[in-house]
Amino acid sequence: MSGPHRRTRTAVAALCTALPMLLLPTAASSAPVASAATDPVGDLPLLSDPFLQSPTADGVHVVWNTEFEGSNHVVLLGPQVATLTAEQAQQAAAGATFTGVRVIHAESLKYSRLAEDSSSRIPDAVRPTEEEGIVHRDVWRHEATIDGLATGEVVPYRVVSTDAGDAAVSGTFSLRPSPAADDDLRILLTSDHQAMANTAANLQLAAETIGDIDGVFLAGDLVNHPDRASEWFDDSRGSAFLAVLQGNGNRLDNHGITAYHGGEIIQNAPLFPAVGNHEVHGRVAGAASIGAAYGSPVPIAVAEAEYERVAAEVNPTDDPQTRAQWIEDNSFSTTSYEEMFTLPDDSPGGETYYATTFGGVRLVSLYSTRIWRSPTAVADPEERTSSSRYQEAASSLDEPLEQGYGEHIFESLAVGSEQYEWLEEELASDEFQDAAYRIVMLHESPQGLGDNVMPQFADPVRIEETNDSGEVIGVRYEYPPEGNILRHDLQPLLEGAEVDLVHNGHSHLWNRFESENGVNYLETSNTGNTYGAYHELSGRSRPLPGLPWDDENYLAQGNPGGLEPIVPNVEPFTAEDGTPLPFVQSNDLAVFAMLDTGAGEVVSYAFDVRTPEIDPWVIDRFELGRSVGEEPGGEEPGGEEPGGEEPGGEEPGGEEPGGEEPGGEEPGGEEPGDDGEPATVTLSTSSVVAGDALEVNGSGFPPGEEVRIELHSHTIELATVEADGSGTVTAQVTIPATAVGSHRIVLISESGVRASAALTVTAAAGGGDLAETGSDTPVWMVAGSAALLFGGMTMFLVARQRRTIPES
Repeated sequence: MSGPHRRTRTAVAALCTALPMLLLPTAASSAPVASAATDPVGDLPLLSDPFLQSPTADGVHVVWNTEFEGSNHVVLLGPQVATLTAEQAQQAAAGATFTGVRVIHAESLKYSRLAEDSSSRIPDAVRPTEEEGIVHRDVWRHEATIDGLATGEVVPYRVVSTDAGDAAVSGTFSLRPSPAADDDLRILLTSDHQAMANTAANLQLAAETIGDIDGVFLAGDLVNHPDRASEWFDDSRGSAFLAVLQGNGNRLDNHGITAYHGGEIIQNAPLFPAVGNHEVHGRVAGAASIGAAYGSPVPIAVAEAEYERVAAEVNPTDDPQTRAQWIEDNSFSTTSYEEMFTLPDDSPGGETYYATTFGGVRLVSLYSTRIWRSPTAVADPEERTSSSRYQEAASSLDEPLEQGYGEHIFESLAVGSEQYEWLEEELASDEFQDAAYRIVMLHESPQGLGDNVMPQFADPVRIEETNDSGEVIGVRYEYPPEGNILRHDLQPLLEGAEVDLVHNGHSHLWNRFESENGVNYLETSNTGNTYGAYHELSGRSRPLPGLPWDDENYLAQGNPGGLEPIVPNVEPFTAEDGTPLPFVQSNDLAVFAMLDTGAGEVVSYAFDVRTPEIDPWVIDRFELGRSVGEEPGGEEPGGEEPGGEEPGGEEPGGEEPGGEEPGGEEPGGEEPGDDGEPATVTLSTSSVVAGDALEVNGSGFPPGEEVRIELHSHTIELATVEADGSGTVTAQVTIPATAVGSHRIVLISESGVRASAALTVTAAAGGGDLAETGSDTPVWMVAGSAALLFGGMTMFLVARQRRTIPES
């Protein structure tokens, strides 16, 4: 399966002789000498192959990238482009004419935020040192708009970039305009690539299994850090985002058995992405590393308020551009994502959420995500040394830009928000209602079994804690179930509009659900690593905060969206006792899915990277699409909501599941490090007496980042240490005298990289109450004092045997 680095696309070779010649002047050129290969030629390198964006009725956009500004960038289009030598292609770019070759000039821009730092996976000679911090990397994007094509016309193309007499010339690929409504399409449904070890394998096997893929719907988390250039283009591990989607990667699977190159897909099929949390880069002002900046987003309203306080100093001329840049640099940004892609931009959110028609599919891509933060929850506010989803560090209470604001939502989908009102109008439109397939794609969904569905998708409720004198000494956050925007605001809108499929990612998991209205919810984000399913059959339980947090707000297992998960209906995996499992969770298994509009179904495939000789097999398939005007209905496949209760009641099975997590992993798996690999942790002993010392050793963490060492499940922070230059962490910690029982030692870095190990604490011999102020106000409604926020401003945050599931 390792295969050649690139493969000839035979369909292109056939097209070169089958398509009629374009009406262009003929030059006295030499006879063709080249074949239709996808390898680039020329004296200069391309940073990426071309890829397709935003097809139109008579054309499509072609995008590619270089590390040189160049003087001329063109697309060569037509049945004879494959026959051109590198020299002839350069001549065509300079104005020479060749029979059967059309030249379309590109527009270029320089990416404004792409950079590298000491954690980037690039050659030592060009990698910045830790002292240099974040260093801008010069990359240019080139885009040509193709038009004048007939419906169904498929045309070979190449791209050429020239600089100082030299040229980079791509191989030959094919493009076409947007398909007709009745065309049979095969669309890859995927998400959460993030340079993971098995992503290249997933995409290569998807391409080989599906065949020619007509489009890609990617539900977010394309990379880990959107401002890091190498994660998009040339990460030295061989799993950069564009590389593996173009068949140009070179990554061993996580067992080191087989090297995979990914699939040659987006050179020939348009890519439609959604914004995930890993497409949102955090506060860059003052950041020493890309990872630290990524993990420190601040709500825009906070940055705006702080700007007003310092405006006279930072922008004495009141320049609007300076103001906008200061606020972006001190809040968060999707700039690199928006510069990377060409997407519809006529929504209030521009390219961050959009709708488009692709053949018989009406696709709506939403901006549905929030910052991921660690689950650290320390009861004593004066002992809080870090900000998390549940708390603020004690040291940050007087510094608005240093606070985390919980897992704040980047773009609201609540009733009345701009995005909600735009979506309401789109779902009622003729384009949506008349489509054969009505699909909504988003990163975080109303339904799911993963770790990342907790806490509830709600605006964090900020609770200020005071001492006896009324002074604020702590801030913590709650996420009440009734505030879940996806469940209570978004889902009723989708159900009422008779959406056929809600396609999401985020938890690195396969699970699906179906509502009584016939809306299908599918997460197929396990491209070869998982953060686990939290279900009574999984043996996993989410880490929850202890007192003073309200345990009624949090769900250790199950789906906060209320629907029951569906067991794969073709070949499910099973538990050890033979019970079919309604999920796929394993770092050895990868899953990909395809929407087949010709067959009217969604098909999910699985494969095991440990057995590369066995082809992917179908685990699940279900019908999709309704005739226009058909009434929804039918039986509810999942039954009632679990227990008929809101999350926070008795857990499934009536008790906390015990035993070791499958694969010995921390609930929630691991956030990947800068190497895309799960970090690891080892302990000096697996059993310790309460009150005694324990040595903790971790590896695979971003060099230079602070790493918190915590005791779970009710989180207790034990220490904070800095990872050394190789990403190693070593510390000796003391286990609290009251922590008797089964626990996990969890290591979490600033940017969210995490790992854990099981620990048993055996018995040994053996503050005051805090007042809570405020009225359970959402964090975006806080009006703070000068010390805490903004001097009175109201802020708006905005044929095989059935398999048992293998041990990861």
